[in-house]
Amino acid sequence: MHILSLTGTKRFTIAFIFLLALGCSDSADLNTLNNDEAELTLKNRSIFPVGNVIYAEDDSRFTAYQPSYNDVLDIIAMEFDYVGHDELFRIRETNPTPFSSNYSRLDAFVEDATSKNYRIHGHNLLFYSDIGSDSWIAEYREGKVWSREQWLQWFERYVKDKVGRYKGRVASWDVLNEPLARVIVDDPEARNVFIDLAGEDIYAKVFRWAREADPEAKLVLNEFFLGPGGNKKTEDLIDLANQIGRSGGKVDVIGFEGIYIFSTLIFTSYSYNYDRFKKAADAGYMVTLSELNVALNIYPAAGKNQNQTRLLHSIQRKAFNNIIRAYIDAVPEKQRWGVVTWGVPDYQGFTRFGDIFKSFRAPGGGSEWPLLWNDRLQKKPAYYGFVNGLKRIEEPFIYNAVYEEGDLVDDQYLIGDFKEALLDQLEDEWVALAIVPASGGAEEVYYDEVKREILASQH
Repeated sequence: MHILSLTGTKRFTIAFIFLLALGCSDSADLNTLNNDEAELTLKNRSIFPVGNVIYAEDDSRFTAYQPSYNDVLDIIAMEFDYVGHDELFRIRETNPTPFSSNYSRLDAFVEDATSKNYRIHGHNLLFYSDIGSDSWIAEYREGKVWSREQWLQWFERYVKDKVGRYKGRVASWDVLNEPLARVIVDDPEARNVFIDLAGEDIYAKVFRWAREADPEAKLVLNEFFLGPGGNKKTEDLIDLANQIGRSGGKVDVIGFEGIYIFSTLIFTSYSYNYDRFKKAADAGYMVTLSELNVALNIYPAAGKNQNQTRLLHSIQRKAFNNIIRAYIDAVPEKQRWGVVTWGVPDYQGFTRFGDIFKSFRAPGGGSEWPLLWNDRLQKKPAYYGFVNGLKRIEEPFIYNAVYEEGDLVDDQYLIGDFKEALLDQLEDEWVALAIVPASGGAEEVYYDEVKREILASQH
């Protein structure tokens, strides 16, 4: 694997550095909002719903940032028109024992979100990852306490109680979350827990029960992730949705979890995302892009970057621009259920705190910066890439900054080798994919697309 090489370092005059700080004319135009646009937000600019997730104020993962909690809520109110919650809808939260339920915190969340006129999304009804080894479901499963019929009765009551409780207030539900095999670190025994307990047709039954409880709610089949083997996984996801339909359930929306952790340049290319979204739309489903995080420092970087450099900003900005344009172009207007970023500032990003990603980073490796605002709640270049994506403006790779980046590594000299550095990064990603079993070189067409874009850039 190549290590990113910054050769040809140049010494600039003070005058040139000053001009560089202003940015080139193309990128300056892309960052400029006229007076009418300056006060617009994502939800005002968007032609489809844009959502975000709300975390509990006492979430231990964000203790260090607790003083900014209300500021984050203010950003959500200003920029987004629908919300979900990271924890409160989950089975482990609402049903801590087989014979009791606790909706107090979820009731409060739904009431508050309703009072603020948000569209509300329920994440989720069934997710194997919520069945921890210390849960009562795991205990009953291991001890074979209930028969299949008893499990079916319990799941039916659980689904109908929860969905029915919020009928007319929760607009959509992730009925089934991540049922397909992961490309790596898959655990079939954990993933198949619901089939093991209640039979092969449990997925269809859960969709049918949810429909009976609230016929108007949109029911989502949500799957991780857009990455290696994405073409095959997209087909498998559509096949599962169709199978659920043939078995008496009905999927309204196919959800693509936008957690980009592998070879970011390749898998955030326009065509890669367009192809995935279009397959689902052509199959007749509404499409949502959920849990959007664009990681920069996981694979193959392994945490080598200690800060988000301007080079990484350029890659991430282009990524958000590509993804949003692909969603608009591939999915007809009536089939767009919306796009959800999972977190506001970088510190809320799933790819920063998600346990399953820690193994991808070398000891002492740097952090992650996957979202549209930085830890100080400043809009990042990625925000403007998202905005121009909403406007269907195709952006090139842009080497500049749009906010005061006091915590950045000083890599401005890289402007002289920007194209070379992007090509080195792309080659690193391509070589690294060879060790991912599901890849098999199928993504070469997207690699070629990104390479052409880099070579055509004006820098």
